[in-house]
This record gives sequence, C-alpha cells and structure tokens, in this order.
Amino acid sequence: MDKKKEILDSVLDARENRALLRYQFVENNLCTLSLSLNIPGYPKSNPFITSFFNEVLNELKPFLIANRIVVQNNKKIVLTHKAGDFFIVPFSNSSIDIIKIKALTETFEETHLLGRIIDIDIFNEQGLPISSGKKKPCYFCGEYSAISCMRNKRHTYDELRKKINSEISNYLEFKNKELTINKLTSFATKAILYEISLSPKPGLVSFHDSGSHADMNFFTFLNSSASLTPFLKEFCLLGYNYSGKYEEVLGQIRHIGLRAEKAMFEATHTINTHKGIIFLFGVSLFSISKLVSEKEGYNDAEFRAMVMKICKNMVANELVNTTNKAITNGEKVYVKYGIMGAGVRGEVEQGFPSVFHKSQAYFEENLTSFSYTNQHEIQHILQTGLLQIMAVNNDSNILHRSNLETLIHIQTLAKKAIDSKIAFTQLNEYCLAKNISPGGSADLLSVALLLHFVKNEKL
Repeated sequence: MDKKKEILDSVLDARENRALLRYQFVENNLCTLSLSLNIPGYPKSNPFITSFFNEVLNELKPFLIANRIVVQNNKKIVLTHKAGDFFIVPFSNSSIDIIKIKALTETFEETHLLGRIIDIDIFNEQGLPISSGKKKPCYFCGEYSAISCMRNKRHTYDELRKKINSEISNYLEFKNKELTINKLTSFATKAILYEISLSPKPGLVSFHDSGSHADMNFFTFLNSSASLTPFLKEFCLLGYNYSGKYEEVLGQIRHIGLRAEKAMFEATHTINTHKGIIFLFGVSLFSISKLVSEKEGYNDAEFRAMVMKICKNMVANELVNTTNKAITNGEKVYVKYGIMGAGVRGEVEQGFPSVFHKSQAYFEENLTSFSYTNQHEIQHILQTGLLQIMAVNNDSNILHRSNLETLIHIQTLAKKAIDSKIAFTQLNEYCLAKNISPGGSADLLSVALLLHFVKNEKL
C-alpha cells in the first residue's frame, strides 16, 4: 500500500509542478505549448521511453518552425521524471491564431505513426486549455475513445505496456535505420564528388581538365554522380536488411549495380564514368551497412573480413575457371597479365590492400574538420592519398591502355610525387603523353574517402 501511495504522490507532484510552470508563463501573459506522452501504468518514463520522447520532440521542433509557430525557445523547459517526460515552451498569441496552432498540433499527432500516445497541449494566456473537442481513439483497440477504454478498464496495463513498448521499439529502430542509411548514402556521394573535384590529377578527369579523356569532362562526372545516388541507397538498404549468407549476396549486389550502370549510361550518353565505382561501392556499402546494423559500429578488420567473404574466390571463379571468352577490359587484361591484371576483383578479394596500404592512416591524421575549410589543403591531402594508392595499385586501366612496363613506371613516379612537385609534374606529363588514365586508383580513392567519412563523422 505504501508503494502505491508513493507512486501516486510522485505522479501528483509531477502534475502540480507542471501546473506551476505553466502558471509562471501565464503571469507574463504568455500562452504555452507542451508535449507529453500517454503512458499507462508506472513508471511513465525510463531511458527507453525518454529516447522516444526526445525523438518526437526533435520532430516537433521543425514542424513548429515550418508552420510559422514562433515559440520562445530560450524559455523552454524539459523535464524527465518517473511520472513522465515533459516539455513546455511559451509563445505570444500575437503572431498566429491560437485555435489554428491547436489544429496544426493535432495534425502532427494524427499523422505521426505513434500519434495516439503523443499529447500536445495548448493553453492560452489565461492558463485555460484550448480543445478541439475531439476524443483521441484508444491506443490498444482504436474502436473506442481512449478515455472510454480507460474508464471501463477494457484493457489491462500489461496489455497496453506490452503493445506500447513493442511499437516504440519498432519506431526507434526504424528511425535509426533511416538516419543511418541516409548518412551512409550521403558519405558515399560525398566521396565520389571529392574524387572528381580533386584537381589536377594525373591523366584523370578533374575540374582543371579532362586528363587523357577526350570524350568526357567534369560535368559528365557530375551528371553520372547524381544518377547513382538512388542506387547507393539501395546498396545500403540491402546490407542493413540482409540475413542470408555473405557468400551468396553478390548476385543481389550486382543486380542493383546493373540498374545503376543503366542510369549512368543514360546520364552520360553511353560514356563509362563510374562502372568501377558502382561495383566497389556496392560491395563496400553493403558491408558497412551490415556491420552497423548488426554490431552497432564499424571497424576496418570486420569490414575487410566481410568484403573478402562476399568476394571469396572471385578471381578464380570469374577470370580463371570460366569458359567465357574475355569480353570486358578487365577480363582481357587478366588473360594477358594473370593475377597482376586481376583489377578490382583482386582488390576486393584481398580486402582492399591498396586502400589500407597508407591512405587510410594518412587521411586519419590529416583530413580533419579543420582542413575542410581550406580548399588548397584539401586538394593537397586528396592528391597525396591518390598517389599513395597509385604507388601500389596494379591498375588494370593502365594495363589495358598500355603495358606492364608503363604501370611500373607510373607506380615509381607516383611514389616519388608524394614528396616532390617536380615528380608530380613528370607523372602528369607522362600520363598525358602515353594517354594513360589511372581510373582504378581513382575509384579506390573514393573507397578510401568513404571509409574515412564513416569512421570520423557521426553515423
């Protein structure tokens, strides 16, 4: 009995405290808007419920701004108590009709997935509640009003709490997934745009020039990049939702990739700008998204292990033990140069060795939030990262356009160019003279940037 009295006293104290807060605003002739949750039973708040309350509050704030409801945020009060989470903020009645504000907040409740447990109350400057007269339907059955089911005790507290906890859990999971997918897609798009914006770079298209390419320019790549965004999101969603064996997912990744290629070719008028990055990002985004959904975080070792599982025996299966005639440039290069010409297949099968050679550690040390404000510094950092990859990557694009001797010479020049402007100029001139474009290394730079953003920006 003492326990029940303690609970009741706690709830009553909380209600009295809220009324006092509202009264303080009334004394200054201010209206108030408050947010609370309809949680049956006790406690009415815990870390789990508070997470949901904060999510609703974060959704409500831009809703108010979007509908020109001006509140005095400098006077807002947020309380977390076992008797329930509570937010209250004052506003003046001069900017917008208070009846309209009530109607708008009811729209917020009615259109929210869990609106039946959300309470947004509006009080005028006399401290009187503004009501539309509508009765909120019961959260559990929806057949009767909430007040009717409560008075008639149609549902037990256990039934209600179980349903509410389940749906709040689902909602928070949905919001977390949505936020993760959107951020990861944004990181991927940013990585692609950073790579194409690096100017100049040897033999490659940049804002500065078209390098060794006569059929494309900077804007060709921008068009291509924009066309890929929906498919980057699909790769992320596939990874987040996937529950099968990693060794069996490659076909699904490639199915999305083929549709991405079609969109790319339409955007570029049949010019191949990002075919390599589509494959590399398909595998990478799937793996990152899966790790984040399963382990609530990312680390390099698990990422590399997952990529290697997905791409296990890819070189043997697709370039060695096959009866197909060499059709693609990559297949033709492998026929001629063997494992050194395995290209992106060899790179993913080994877990991106070129990416993790030096560029990751270099970006970790140098590509910070401060460097983003200095365009010259960013260009230098990205250029160094590209050269570090070029120095070790057996770029099949170079082998296709030239030969092994040329590849080795470019690797040597790239290594020297990291610390020498003269060597960089020589490298650039050599690529142009030989009509060489190290596109494979450029794609791996995008992968390196993607991983850097994932690790260093909040996901």
